[in-house]
Amino acid sequence: AEYDVLLTPALARRSPQAGPWHRRGWLRNVVANSAYSPFTPPWNLTGWPAMSVPFGTLDSGAPCAVQLVGRPGSEATLLELAERIEALRPWRRTAPIG
Repeated sequence: AEYDVLLTPALARRSPQAGPWHRRGWLRNVVANSAYSPFTPPWNLTGWPAMSVPFGTLDSGAPCAVQLVGRPGSEATLLELAERIEALRPWRRTAPIG
């Protein structure tokens, strides 16, 4: 293959507020999560190595992330790339409230 790693957004939307999640039932949360996070489940199902990595913040100050996907057996490559990303774009570890 021509490329070693596939880079995707980690999430399809901005993070939702925490409140509504605990008031919904299990099935409604599964459906909501499918729309919110469609990029990660395919790799979990296939068993290909993938990881989400913090990638700075949005204009609102909320954290954002990217997903790295590698070929089977390429976990070391993903970890090395994640280390580089973290060095270039350190995670702030806090998010705005409200």
